[in-house]
Amino acid sequence: MRFYRRLSEFKLISFDLDDTLYDNRPVIIQAEQAFVDYLAQRSGIAQVNLSYWQYWKQQIAQQNPLLCENVVQWRREILRQLLLAHQRSAVDIEKIIADCLQEFVQWRHQIQLPKQSIEVLNQLAQKYPLVALTNGNVEPSKIGLNQFDLVLRGGEHGRAKPHQDLFQQACDNFHIAPQQLLHIGDNLLTDIQGAIQAGCQAVWLNNENTPLIQQPQARLLPTLEISQLSQLLALLD
Repeated sequence: MRFYRRLSEFKLISFDLDDTLYDNRPVIIQAEQAFVDYLAQRSGIAQVNLSYWQYWKQQIAQQNPLLCENVVQWRREILRQLLLAHQRSAVDIEKIIADCLQEFVQWRHQIQLPKQSIEVLNQLAQKYPLVALTNGNVEPSKIGLNQFDLVLRGGEHGRAKPHQDLFQQACDNFHIAPQQLLHIGDNLLTDIQGAIQAGCQAVWLNNENTPLIQQPQARLLPTLEISQLSQLLALLD
């Protein structure tokens, strides 16, 4: 545990989900491949594969960068534009979109939770209310995380991190000052910069044990740095 700023009293703890409480990379790789395979089968469009999907993903992101803050609506719009380009009818498009999104959600929640994450959350929840602040679309209760008193998602509940919306909503919901929120996350831009700029305190989970000075996204110092979630329990003493 390494301190960069003075840690003051906090009354609420918030967590990022993806790559903070679990390794999200293999989940996304598997979910995207399964989703694309299903889209090809469901739509009957032979050229649909992972590369083709990535092409459309980039196209829509360039056309409407703000849409990327809501990952569900972004995926929906990619599907809509792709299917329109292949002359599918409006009725078929809506049906295919609904089926494909449902398929993706099922694969998206095939997450193996580390035992350490569950234990840390259980212990912290005995003393503090917990909030999930995520730019993703995972529903914590669907993967066995029932410790959160509130779940806020970028796009659905405000602009995605690093914008201040989710941090401010969490503070408002629990009637606390921003400084009384301690946010934990792995991303130096969305989590750390976002929390600090919102006036909150921030714990950087350095998953890869890379020195902070070597991180290109290190624009603002976190309150403290940890290398594993279990170190948070020292804050209970």
